[in-house]
Amino acid sequence: MPTGRRCAPSEEAVSIPLVVNGDVTSFADAQAALAASGADGIMIGRGAQGRPWFPGQLARHLETGSAAPTPDLAAQLRLVLELHEDMLIHHGTRIGIRHARKHLGWALDAAAATAGVPAGALKEARRRVLTTEDAAAVRRAIAAAYDAFAWRAAA
Repeated sequence: MPTGRRCAPSEEAVSIPLVVNGDVTSFADAQAALAASGADGIMIGRGAQGRPWFPGQLARHLETGSAAPTPDLAAQLRLVLELHEDMLIHHGTRIGIRHARKHLGWALDAAAATAGVPAGALKEARRRVLTTEDAAAVRRAIAAAYDAFAWRAAA
């Protein structure tokens, strides 16, 4: 008779590698998910939004037990500009600009968190970056936002 409880499958219950997923956004989340499930690995979804370095950072943490620091704002800016350019190349400029917006928004959120930027400043940066229609202007707005975030972090 069903008890109404859902049990996570154990490694012994399946003959293929078991991967756990579910809002893993920190090292503690990953360790808890692995411990609760007995899984062989972990899948990162939303936890990597705006933080493309997180899966590698987490893998190193699980392998070595040490936590690598979050990349500085300059490294984050390089990643987001590269992502933006790749989207323009892949989708074409018109569609690429629109498709990139959600990724740029997530990246701005992550950068603001890194720098400790207040909500109002983040909102204004998001408005400038995410409403711009020209690819070069988007790049300039992204760079200006990260520069402003860096100044706030240094203050």
